[in-house]
Amino acid sequence: MAQPARKSSMRFFDVAVTYTADQFRGIYRGKQYHEADFGEVLKRAKEYGCDKIMLTTMSLKGAEQNLQLVREFPEMCKMTLGVHPYHANELYDGQKSQGSQNTYLDSLKKMGDALLAEKSSPLAAFGEIGLDYVYLDRADKEIQRLAFRDQLELATHFQLPLFLHVRESTEDFISIIKPYLPRLPRGGLVHSFSGSKDEMFRLVELGLGISVNGISFRTEEQIEMVKHIPLEKLQLETDAPWCEVMSNDPKIEKYLAAARPLPPSRKHNKFILGQMVKNRNESCTIEQVGLVVSGIKGVALEEVVEAAWNNSCRMFW
Repeated sequence: MAQPARKSSMRFFDVAVTYTADQFRGIYRGKQYHEADFGEVLKRAKEYGCDKIMLTTMSLKGAEQNLQLVREFPEMCKMTLGVHPYHANELYDGQKSQGSQNTYLDSLKKMGDALLAEKSSPLAAFGEIGLDYVYLDRADKEIQRLAFRDQLELATHFQLPLFLHVRESTEDFISIIKPYLPRLPRGGLVHSFSGSKDEMFRLVELGLGISVNGISFRTEEQIEMVKHIPLEKLQLETDAPWCEVMSNDPKIEKYLAAARPLPPSRKHNKFILGQMVKNRNESCTIEQVGLVVSGIKGVALEEVVEAAWNNSCRMFW
């Protein structure tokens, strides 16, 4: 199938892609099914108007992997640096923080300092940091809160914008981050936001941006939240390889009538290099995110996309 001609006026910045996810290396449920194909993923992204991508880091190991890719594609990709709440236990190896004596935090600081010293730094943000009270089997609340505070303290050293995660933890998230924000003038972005309208407004009142993807459109409450995100605070993402837009969802399918057809896709066990993998999200789908936001807000797609592009570039590029 021929690729659609890209619309020159439409520029997308996908602010959240997890390059380190197994699916981009051809691994599903622990089994290798096909070769790594992220180069093809980036090629498709470019063909569909996605010119910039930020790779999200969840751990030090992931940071090294992201850095290798950013070195290969510096014109298109930058990265974050930080420890995701799922990995909070890694920061302490079973022990409480000793501040500057924490070797994991020290390694984060050394890596960040080295990357920021480069003439054209690959580092765009500090994160992904925050709180997630849904998957407490990965890290309990106490260790997540400790990791969040310690990393916010480190963030004041780097003076980068923050890349933030908050899920079913808004009260604790705000109480922890609020005292640090006066020392972090570049603010930050709450990514993959799927909370309520009231929660969104509380985060925006702190000066934070809000980024949405397919998971932000699942319920009527979330759709109401998206409708009210101020354009000057809006950013777009796919959070690939997850959080795809459910195009057959009756709540949003009407907004996707003008979506360009995506490239052919196959199941992962029938992989063909150059084609998408079914149920594996990619940056080439970001126009769908923009279309849904446009439809929900009743604002022209071009206005939504340009606002998001400008907000993302201003914060991260």
